[in-house]
Formats: sequence, C-alpha cells, structure tokens
Amino acid sequence: MIDRNILRASLLLSCFFLHCGGAKLVLREWTELPAEHYTIPPHAQYLAAYKIALDPGHGGLSHLPGYKRGPSGKQEAVMNLNVALELRHFLERAGATVVLTRPDDRYVSLAERAAIAERAGCDFLISLHHNAADDPRVNYVSVYYHLYPDYSPASMDLARNIYFGLVEALRLPQVANDGLLSDKMIYPDGFGLLRRIRLPAVLLESSFFSNPAEEKRLMDRRYNRREAYGIFLGLARWAAGGVPSARRLQPAKIARDPQPEVVYQLADGITERGGRGAGQLLLFSNSVSLRVDGRPVPAHVDLTKGRLWFRPDSAWRNGVHVVQIELQNLFKNHNLPVRDTLIIAAPAAAIAFAAPMLQLPADGVAVLPITLTLRDGRGEAVWDGTPVSVRAERGQLLDSLRLHEGSGTIYYQAANEPGPVQLIAAADGHQDTLRLELVPAGQLVFFSGLVRDDSTAAALAGVAISLNDAVWATTDANGGFFLTGVPAGSYRFAATKAGYSPAVEMMAVDSLRSVFVRPSLRPVLRGVLHQQTIIVDAALGGKARGDRFTGGVTAAAANFAAMAALADSLRWTGANAILVRTNDTTDLALDARIALVNQVPQGWYLKWEYRRWDSDSLLVQTTIYPGNQQGEQLALAINQAFAALPNTRVVLRRNTDVPEVLLTNKTAVAVQVRCRAPQVHDREVPALFRGIVNFHAARRRQAALPEEL
Repeated sequence: MIDRNILRASLLLSCFFLHCGGAKLVLREWTELPAEHYTIPPHAQYLAAYKIALDPGHGGLSHLPGYKRGPSGKQEAVMNLNVALELRHFLERAGATVVLTRPDDRYVSLAERAAIAERAGCDFLISLHHNAADDPRVNYVSVYYHLYPDYSPASMDLARNIYFGLVEALRLPQVANDGLLSDKMIYPDGFGLLRRIRLPAVLLESSFFSNPAEEKRLMDRRYNRREAYGIFLGLARWAAGGVPSARRLQPAKIARDPQPEVVYQLADGITERGGRGAGQLLLFSNSVSLRVDGRPVPAHVDLTKGRLWFRPDSAWRNGVHVVQIELQNLFKNHNLPVRDTLIIAAPAAAIAFAAPMLQLPADGVAVLPITLTLRDGRGEAVWDGTPVSVRAERGQLLDSLRLHEGSGTIYYQAANEPGPVQLIAAADGHQDTLRLELVPAGQLVFFSGLVRDDSTAAALAGVAISLNDAVWATTDANGGFFLTGVPAGSYRFAATKAGYSPAVEMMAVDSLRSVFVRPSLRPVLRGVLHQQTIIVDAALGGKARGDRFTGGVTAAAANFAAMAALADSLRWTGANAILVRTNDTTDLALDARIALVNQVPQGWYLKWEYRRWDSDSLLVQTTIYPGNQQGEQLALAINQAFAALPNTRVVLRRNTDVPEVLLTNKTAVAVQVRCRAPQVHDREVPALFRGIVNFHAARRRQAALPEEL
C-alpha cells in the first residue's frame, strides 16, 4: 500500500508542473502596438546590392484647400514624405542606395518621377501613399500593382513582402481580403506612375488618413517610423530570398550568324552567396521561360550546370532582337526584368544601286539621288547599323548614308568635266560599283534640292515642292527631291509643310544649267507645337444635341464646329490634333470616348462644351483633376486668354465631377462656355488657340531654365 504522505506529495508535484512549469500564454489585442524596437536584421544585408527609388506621393500643392487632407486638414503629402525619410534611414543603414523623387514639399510630375528613378539607374520604385474613403471607419493596408500579376512578376514579389510587413507593423483594425490590388480597379489604364515607369514598381496605400484616429497617428514621426520599419522589413525579406538572374555567355552583342546558338548562365540568387543547392540551382525548373521579340521560344535548361541555351529553328532577320528570360527561385522571387538585346548582322553580300537615271549633265550643279540597298547572302536586308563607305571618283557626295531596313539614299553632285564616273560602295569586305556618265552641259537639265528645318538643320520629309502652284514632288526621308523635264522659264518655287512657314522665291530655269536648291523652312510659332499630341473632344453629338441657341444652332453642332476649327489651326502649327468624334451625326457614349482617348499613347485631352446662357456676357469654366499641376497650368493659360476678351468671366474648378477628366489616362481639361450664342471663329476658337499656344510656350521656356532654377 502506497504511503498516504507520498501520494499527497506526488499530487502536489504534478500540480506544480502542470500549472507552474511554463509561462502562461497571454494573448493581446491585435491593434495593441508593441513597444518600439528597431534593429537591422542580419538578412537585411542583401539590400546593399540595390538602388531603390522612394516616391513620396503628391507634394507642392498645399495651397489647394481640401486637397488630399484628413478630417482635421492634415496633408497626405506630408505623411508620405515623413515615411519616405524614415524609410531612407533604415535602407541606408542596411547598405542600400536610396533615390528620392522629391526630398521636400515640391511638385514633381508623374512622368518626371518615373524619369528620376530611371535616370538614376534604380532597380525598382516604391511609391508611398495613404488612402481616403467616405466612411471614416475604414482603415486597412493595400498595395497596388499595375494591371495584372503577370505584367511584372518582380513587382508582385515586392508587393507581397511589403504588404505583410505593413500589416504586421501597423496592426490596423481591418485586414483586407485582397490586400494586393490592381490599379486597373481605380483607373481603366492603371495609375499614371505605374503605367509610365519601366522598372518594377508598386504603390502603397499604407492606411487611411480619412480615419480621424489614423490621421492623428500619421502626423506623429514615431508612427511614421513604425510604418517605415514595416516596409523595410518587407524589403529585407524580399532581398533575403535572393533574386535570380541570367547573363548571356554567347554570342557577343553582335552576331554574324543569323541562326546562332544562344547560351545564358543562370543564377538563383541564393547558391552564389553560399546557399546549398544539393548539386543544382535553387530554381523551379518549370518557371524558366524564354521569349524572343515577345514570342515564346523553347529552350534547354540544365540546373546542375546553371545553363539555358537554344538555337532558332530558322534564321533570324538582321537587326535588333529582344530576349527576355523569366526565373523563379525557391523563395518564389523572380528575376528583375532585363531586356537583353542581341543584334543579328549577317555580312553584306550584295549592294544594289537605284537612280532615276544614269546620266548627269557635267555642269557642277546637277544632283542625282542614288538609293543603295544592301543584302546578305540570304537576300535579306542587312542590319541598319552596318558600316558602309561610299566614294565617287569625281564630283562629290552631299550627304552621308543612313540605312533603314537595309536601304539608304545618297546625293551625288556632278563634276564639271564630261565622261564616265564610278561610285564605289563597300561593306563587310564586299564592294560594288555604279557607273554613271557625265554628258556635256545642256544635253540634260536637273532641278533638285535638299530641304532642312531652319532651327535644327534636320532633314524634312514630306515637304510639297511646287512650281507655279502645281505640286511636282514631295521630299523623301532625307529631305531630297529630284525633277527632270522642267521647261525653261520663270517659276514661283514653293516648299510647304504643315507646321512651317513656306519657303517661296522666284526662280529661272534655263536649258544649259541645272538647278540645285537648299531651302530652309522656319517652324510656325518657333515650333512650339511641333509633335505635340492634342486630343480634342466636342461634347454631345448624334442624338444628343444639347441646348439650342439663338438662330437655331444646337450645342452639339457648335461644339463640333469649334473643335474642327481648333484641330485645323493646331495642325497648321505642326501639332498632331486628334478629333474624338469626326462628325456630328454619330452617337458616342462616354465609355467609348474614354476608350478612344486612352488608346492614344501620348498627349493631353480637351473636352469642349457650349451651354446656353441668357446674358450678353461670356462665362468660361475650366475643370481639372485636383492636384494635376500640368492640367492646372493649361487651364490657367486658357482662362487668361479668355479673360482678355471683353465682358468675360473665367472660373477654374478643381473637381472630379467630369467623368472624362477623371477617367482618362492623360492630363485633361474640360472647358464649358456659357453664352447667348456661340461665336466659334470670331471669339472662342481664337482665344482657346492662344491659351494653348501660351501654355506650350511657357513649358518650353521652363524646360530651357537651368536645373537649379
């Protein structure tokens, strides 16, 4: 029988070990922030290999009342910058190089933010923002990527790690079911910055400043540091996972073989720094993919040797080819995107000459255009970068040869002595000859020339060449033209091109001597609108006619007349003016208008609308998206032009109630004109045109200022 005292002691000992043998688990509220404790973890050392662009959102617009402000008026731009500055400290302590797109409260356009990161050679960009909602209770972390996950896998890797770093650091009361979000949910073509930049990039909306408690926290630098640390730890985890890469071993930058064997050395980002790979790279073999010029290409992969190689099934065309390789390592990190360019330049095997004729007058003036076409042994056009030398035994060559798709044009000016002359062209050790015959002056007469831009000396293609108002020729890509058979006599010569003032002069053509001219065309308005794309949208149209004005004209008809006239004026200056609706009879829904505008790769957008107003005065109202600095400058220039008109009042609205302004992927301005009756050609279009010209002239002046100013 067990002694009762021994039994009692055993029970007490059991209770001790059961209840007192370990610390009691205590669960705290999720939103209870832990004590501040910041350190640089060992795995953050791998950030030292990267140059990181930090983009504090917004800035420079504190003068706008209510713009990106919390319930008590605190500015999001300040919150964004404070977090960026704190994050920079952590990253630099880990050895990373940091580039800020704005170091203080200044305005920087989205295009310039992208350019800053790209010019600096950054590896990726993190855009720092905070969110807002109508419901003040909303408060959670979200990270935006561009369009679709497959658009930039490396961006998704960054987004995933940063998201969980922020969630764990801020402990917000709500956690989104889908914390990684496509920017396509907000704008049809995504965020302007993510759309423009050519680097991996994500946009953070770390919390909601529209939440009163969160707004207060976001103005505390210690809370900003906590947020920055969460982002930092996310980036450190990403870097610790290693970033795979591929490096071409062969061929060299330029390959002579049009069907080369292409070999790449692969790396997983882990084993090369001491990771153990059990005899092969730590890559998912089925993740390795290859694309050439955007098309999938099968390749051989050997992870034990770390090699990828392929040979095209057929010969490639001469020129530049873009090779893209995608890899994913065991930490699910993808390689940073690298567009590897490989040039195929099979040697020239034939040089063909083409000329309007093979005889020239030996008058020392006549100029003959001669086109050279270079082919390789397959009969394919050579690479445009192929060095070609051309020389003439007598006479002279007026321009150097520039190839496009294997062809280019030179201009030979005849010598003064009759007889044969040879032009010799050589490339890649191959040589061919063109034989010309110089005949006594008077047997032939040429009328030719080269047209240039007066301000840049660049060749002008597409210039109409007229004699006595009849078009005889159009200049080629080199600005050249060539005429024969022009009867002797006196002519009014004109060289005309949209965007340029015409070159006009009286000219005599005789039967004994050729004519060679070098006209220079002066850009209209100093070229301030050259190559500017301006999308103009006449409101209404089709069945939607709008207000009816004195005289019976409808707003839809007046809108279209105004925009058609503006487009003509813009084209005269050399701008690329695009009409959203090209007639006044077709119905064009809002979604269709926005889609048409968003398809245009560049430029800015103008919506024009007339409204009836029973007053002798004119009211011009411009609407822009709040915070769009370029849009504001454009609207102000338009308003100033209209304000110069008598009895006119102008208003600038910063609002989001014009769907076209909100949803287009470009700088957008909506102009609404209220009047008793439109005066399209005498009042509205001239004023609008002046405003547009003044805006672009101001931008050109600003671009010419030294950077420090």
